[in-house]
Amino acid sequence: MLLLMTTVITASMAQDKSADEYKNDGNAAVREKNYQVALEAYKQAITLWGDSADAATVYNAADCARRIAEYDTAIELYNKAITLDYKADFSTYYIAEVYGKQNKIEERIALLETASEKYTEGKVASFIKKGLAKEYTNKAMDAYKEGSAILAQSQNAKPEQYKEIESRATAKFAEAKPWVDKVLAVDPDNANAKTILNGIKDYVK
Repeated sequence: MLLLMTTVITASMAQDKSADEYKNDGNAAVREKNYQVALEAYKQAITLWGDSADAATVYNAADCARRIAEYDTAIELYNKAITLDYKADFSTYYIAEVYGKQNKIEERIALLETASEKYTEGKVASFIKKGLAKEYTNKAMDAYKEGSAILAQSQNAKPEQYKEIESRATAKFAEAKPWVDKVLAVDPDNANAKTILNGIKDYVK
């Protein structure tokens, strides 16, 4: 009976908390790096605020969700922060990062490309460029490796097979070239891109 009364009283006290109190609870939990607890507190605050939600709290909640791999929640909250015009550049960048965690590479590249046109200055702009360079390099490297693997088949092939093998390898190298160009456009000194370019120069002009 005592346990039941205690539970009821605790629940009642929780319901009596204001949005600001939940926000403060969330901030305290973040300082302790307890992101799950922080996220739940922030969500309570956001619900109570309704349409007048505190933008910073929404963004902080998104960060917490991302840190604990609640990716769909993170995307939803980052988008809400963008709607509230709060750290839209970082929110967009982190949505792209979440897409990467979800292996949604095409969505990630598309968002980073859009962001690179919109956010051209400041710290986040460099993060966006690095993200694009990484994804472009991965695309280029995948095609280059496939082409190299095909070309390696010529070592054990008959002479009459060389032309067909080289043709298939060249087609893959041709797929790599546009991605290399994209890498070098955002990161002219990218060593991996230069290596790939050197490897395909005899096949693709």
